[in-house]
Formats: sequence, structure tokens, C-alpha cells
Amino acid sequence: MIRRTYGSVKEQLARVTQNGMCATDPQLLARTNEAQERLLNKGLYAGTYGRYSVCVYGGCITLPREFETVLGYNYSGVPAQVYNQWYEFMANGPGMSPAGAWRQLQDRGFVPSFRPLDSQRYIRVYTDLAEDATSTILFRGSDSYNNRVQTIENGAYIDGERLNLSAGSGNSSVLVSGLSTPDGLPDPNGVYAWYTTTNSKPAYKSLNGYIIYFVSDDDRWENLSPDPEFGTIDQTTGPANYPWLATWGLSTLTELPRTTVNAFRSIDAINKTATKGWVRVYAVDPVTGSESCIAILAPSETLPQYRRYAIPGFESEQGATVTVLAKRKFIPAVTDDDDLIVTNLGALKMMAIAIEKEENNNLDEAMKYEEKAVELLREELKEVEGANIGRPQVQMEMFAMGEIANMA
Repeated sequence: MIRRTYGSVKEQLARVTQNGMCATDPQLLARTNEAQERLLNKGLYAGTYGRYSVCVYGGCITLPREFETVLGYNYSGVPAQVYNQWYEFMANGPGMSPAGAWRQLQDRGFVPSFRPLDSQRYIRVYTDLAEDATSTILFRGSDSYNNRVQTIENGAYIDGERLNLSAGSGNSSVLVSGLSTPDGLPDPNGVYAWYTTTNSKPAYKSLNGYIIYFVSDDDRWENLSPDPEFGTIDQTTGPANYPWLATWGLSTLTELPRTTVNAFRSIDAINKTATKGWVRVYAVDPVTGSESCIAILAPSETLPQYRRYAIPGFESEQGATVTVLAKRKFIPAVTDDDDLIVTNLGALKMMAIAIEKEENNNLDEAMKYEEKAVELLREELKEVEGANIGRPQVQMEMFAMGEIANMA
């Protein structure tokens, strides 16, 4: 197999798709992605699986976005069994896993983050790049009383809390520095939390109760505290739009990361719009303010979902790593530079034609082209493996009788 990007194959795929399609047609990209997704579900072929090291958090491992399921598992150099979600519910089976059964890896389904919340936490979001006004992220989950977190949006309640990822979104705090005040007044510099909106502009409030806001008619920041002289920035020539990394003389206002108003005990879904850069999600301790990363979302990732497995008996294990052989998950190509998972050009062509035949209700011909695509993948796998010897492994577990070692 060879490495291929969408841009390197789109001309060839365009020639066979719908009797000739323009290589820049968005439908060609959609057809290529659909062909990839179908072929990935046909079996384990060249390039569809890989070896990966994964960190252990809370006795669990969570596969990265790129992988669908674990095929093999090795902890500290010792191979072990991988079980699906039915294992602990088999009739006459072992039941719930005993503590210390580290030679098992048990499927725990899909989760929206690589690390779970260990207690009630606020959620804080950092963006690597400045995002547009339409960029948002929605967190859905429950609090420590198992009540669903709900917020008001456009006059109606929604499930979860949504944060705007753009600068000037109105739900973030700002760090104020460089403010000078009359003698005898406390230093107003520090963190000001978003408070309300005044004249269609955000207003911010400090822990001391002082409030500043942007005056739309003369472009300057003033305070709304009882003392009208406190914190006023005497600057009449500011930018036309209220800025988020702005400096007037010695005063600077810097937008801080977005943080949820509600605290979450669990998160069961994250919805994100497509963004320019990566988005990093942190859980924030409500007492100490310490942060721990729970998710790192790619720009094209809009509905994050990751496979999680438990290692029984290692609930407190942190920082260790395990090695897995994992099946790759379908991730759509978006740009010409995106790598394809299925790189067999012939198989992609045959599958693209099969989809077209299927959509025209010609199922018999569609099946023939699909079978040809799979045949090409099998031939490629045979050549890639070469003379490698794959030994079958037999592993038996006898309930109440211990284990029998692997027999190769």
C-alpha cells in the first residue's frame, strides 16, 4: 500500500463517477467518503488497523478519535483478552469483574471525552485560534444531584450549556491591567467576570463589586460603581468595535477562557461547530481553580465520540500506558491534503461505481462492483503481509478453575 491524499486521487475518481464528474465538485468528495466508510466495514485490510499506546485514567483507556475498536491488548508486556459489553451479563458467566482482573479489557461503550469528571466541575474552553462569531460548543450532562443542566437560549430552555467560542462572545471574563485610580481607592486591576449587557455592549464586574463597560458613543471604558470616578479610562479615541486584546495607553483588557456558569458532575454529549483551530476542554475545580484536560477536539470534529474500555482492578491507576492493536475509524476527508484511510485506488473506484449503481436501483450490478472492490483489497493485503506468519491463538477461561495459558 502507498499513502494517498484526497487531492492525489480525485482526478482518477472523477473520471469513473457518474460517467465523468468535475474533480472540484463537492459531490465527488462526498462519494469518496462514502466509498471509504463502506470499505472500512468490509474487514481488516491494509492500512485499516494500527498499533497504538494509550494512557490509563481512572482504570480506563479511551481510544483516540482515529480508532474504532481494540483488536488486541497488551499491558506491561503481557497480552490479555478483550471482551465486549455482554461479557459481564452472560448467563452462568463470571458476573461483574473481580478487582485485580487486569488481564481483561472490557468494552464500556462510547464517551464524549478521553477523561471522565471525578467530581462536580466547571468546564473551561481554550481555542488555539481566534474563532468566528458563529463558533460554539454545547455541553450536555448532569450535576451532582443527577439533575440535567439546562440553560435559557433565545427565550427557551435547552438541554445543556452552550459557550460561544469567538472573541467578544459576551460569556467570558477579562483581565484588566494598567488602570490608574484616585488616591485611596483599591487597585481595580484584576479579573472582571461578564456581568450583563449595556447599550448592546458587555459589562464586567470585579470581585470587589466594581463594574466597567464600553461606552458606544465615544468608544471608552467607564465604570458603573457607586463612585463615578473609579476606574474611568479617559480615552476618547478607541477602536470602533470593542476589542478583546486592547490597550489604551497603560490599560489593557485581555479576554480570558470561556467557562460554564453551571457545574457538571457528568458530561454525556458535546456538540461543537466546525472551527478554525483545535479546541481544548478542561475541568475546573470549583474550590481550588485547578484545571485538568478532558478533551482536545480537532477543527473538523463536531460530535466527538470515543470508545472506552475498562481495566478491572485498576480504578486508581493514573499515567500508565497500555499497547493496543486497534481498528481505524472512518473520518471524512475535508480538504485535498487529508489522508485517505483506504488508499487502494482500484477499490475506491469500484466502490464509487457500486454506490452509483445502487442509487440508480441497479442492485445486481452494484453488488458485482462491490465484490470487485473487496477482492482488490484482499489482493493488496496479501501482498502487504508477504511472508509474515500469523499464528492462531487459542485462549480459554474456565470459571472457578483458573486460566489456561495461550496456546500458539
